[in-house]
Amino acid sequence: MVSFEISVSAITTAPPERIFAVLDDFSGWPGWMPSFERVRVELPAEGAPGPGYRFRLRAPIVHAEMEVVDFTPLSRATAFRISFPPLTGVNRCLVVPLDDGRFRIERVDSLDLPEFVVGLIGPRQRQRFIHLAGEFLSALKQQVEVEPAGASSASPGPGSAGQG
Repeated sequence: MVSFEISVSAITTAPPERIFAVLDDFSGWPGWMPSFERVRVELPAEGAPGPGYRFRLRAPIVHAEMEVVDFTPLSRATAFRISFPPLTGVNRCLVVPLDDGRFRIERVDSLDLPEFVVGLIGPRQRQRFIHLAGEFLSALKQQVEVEPAGASSASPGPGSAGQG
């Protein structure tokens, strides 16, 4: 096996809870991730995301088996097995609080490639992996920085709780 690591990061004002609410909503990924427009997310009939949670991503030619292997307040990771080219690895997202109230989202992808696949994957495909990681993080940042549905900065109107 040959290991290949990709690391990208972005700064956001969104808190970890909002970031992970979007990340943990696997069925919602195609709605905000551009390269997922033709991907179907197959979730188990029951259970919530957490360690050991398994799901599948299916595209017209390729599919991926996914398993949550890290699930903490500041990190998530999924181990994956992709059908073609055959490779395995781990996608990890970490949220690092910064001194100014913002947060750094770090995405680190570790890919394990069989020797015969390394010869088939040239610099162009490796650049595609890097591009996809950056695209994912950029789309995630945009999604989490949108004001959540139902949230409003306006003050409550008449008849709201606490009004007499």
